[in-house]
Amino acid sequence: MKRKFIHLVVVAVLLAAVACNPAKKYEEDEKSQIEGFIASKGITAEPDANGLYYIELISGTGEKIADGDSLGVYYVGKFLDGEVFDGNLEEDSPFRFRLGSVGLIEGWNIGLKNMKAGTKAQLLIPSSLGYGTMGYGYYDYYGRYITVIPGYTPLFFEIEIVDLVKDGK
Repeated sequence: MKRKFIHLVVVAVLLAAVACNPAKKYEEDEKSQIEGFIASKGITAEPDANGLYYIELISGTGEKIADGDSLGVYYVGKFLDGEVFDGNLEEDSPFRFRLGSVGLIEGWNIGLKNMKAGTKAQLLIPSSLGYGTMGYGYYDYYGRYITVIPGYTPLFFEIEIVDLVKDGK
């Protein structure tokens, strides 16, 4: 009898710990934000296995982009409320990088592989493929931490491939 009671208490404590998990609330809030955004924008694309939404606006030509390819892109990154947090649309030259490089968010590494030279597309990226649970920020001159992208924040990018050099060519 005493043993059954101890097992029951342990199960109750474990269930309470799972139910009080704050991460679950943030994950549910993020899912709700994404669903609301999709509904408000009339997006009909389905997410891939990773949860990434790829919406092609202009088809490109040639081979699809692959790891190691060098790219030049113009892009704008927004929060789902429309606030711009990054971009280079006003720049004279595109942002250049090699796909698969350290520092690129996983949503770009996955989403850009759907694209070709000349493609313009939108990527709706869940936080798990962006800046995750911790988000992104930096320390200012005075040592204060400045949050740029909070944790559990889905991101929306519009990207145009203006230059593509295939790896090894």
